[in-house]
Amino acid sequence: MTRRGQLTRPRPLEPVRSIKLKWSIVIVAAVAVTALMTQIGLHLGWPVWLRPIIAGALALLMVQFLAHGTTFPLRQMSRAAEAMSRGDYSRRVDETGNDEVGQLARTFNKMAGQLAEVDRTQKEFIANASHELRTPVAALRSTLENLIDGVGQPDQHTLGLMLAQAEHLSRLVAQLLDLSRLEASSDTLDNERIDVGDLLHSLVAEARLSHPAALLEVKAPLGLRIMGDEQRLRHVFTNVIGNAIRFSPLGTPVTIVASRQGSGRSKTARVAIRDEGPGIAEADRSRVFERFWQVDGSTRTGGGGAGLGLAISQRIVEQHLGEIEIFDNQPNSSGSPGACVVVTLPEADSLP
Repeated sequence: MTRRGQLTRPRPLEPVRSIKLKWSIVIVAAVAVTALMTQIGLHLGWPVWLRPIIAGALALLMVQFLAHGTTFPLRQMSRAAEAMSRGDYSRRVDETGNDEVGQLARTFNKMAGQLAEVDRTQKEFIANASHELRTPVAALRSTLENLIDGVGQPDQHTLGLMLAQAEHLSRLVAQLLDLSRLEASSDTLDNERIDVGDLLHSLVAEARLSHPAALLEVKAPLGLRIMGDEQRLRHVFTNVIGNAIRFSPLGTPVTIVASRQGSGRSKTARVAIRDEGPGIAEADRSRVFERFWQVDGSTRTGGGGAGLGLAISQRIVEQHLGEIEIFDNQPNSSGSPGACVVVTLPEADSLP
């Protein structure tokens, strides 16, 4: 029985692991049947013209019987490929064979699954992006309509709200472009030697200007250096530090601790950003790196984003051959579980 519940013809050569051996068996069987029927016809006294016809017909039936299971997955793949060209990625082919065609069928099914996932992700991305873009555009449009109709007045407060929506829209478009370039791998890294301590102290100084009430602490050893694109890495750490500040209750510290890990060619720079906010459930820690995904029910002390920051950060870190992970930050002074985002990057001296 097939997966569709239909009866299938026998596949006598299915256990054979080589397509070459299968076709050799088919050829030998056809020749043997032809020779046997010729001899039988000669013994029975069949006419000369009838013997090759009967022998050829029986040899053809033998070839059809033996070759059916060999070519069946190829016909399935042809039909599935036609369906894929029309946007249907649900088709799969039988993987029962042990030869090269069976291996091709398994690879084909894996590719079909990946294409289906890519198609689903693209549709979801377009839907989410459209929703996120529509929100600030609708707010701007309604405010402008009120001003034009005379319902509202172009006072400082109204203009400030319009500017905030325009800035949010600008940031979102920039993030979408960054994510698109990163996923297409169209951007090259402008690598240079970066002192981790100098980078973190610079970012914390900038964060204090935007969040003067935030308590930020930095600890980094001297001489800890990485090789990378400074602008992109600044983007990563700015986003992670900004998230920690937004999620942390007022009056609780955000600590940034850099350290050396490993030895020899496996030396890494580990940067841990800890906050004392509500934390992230273990089941959600992988999902926070998905595009447009945000933790439901989280309490923030500032405005939220579109859910693209960590997705972009993860891709930048992966470009630098590093990792970004999330852990619990226990214990802490506020009694909340908190979160600890750890970025691990190869130390400059360990790179080839």
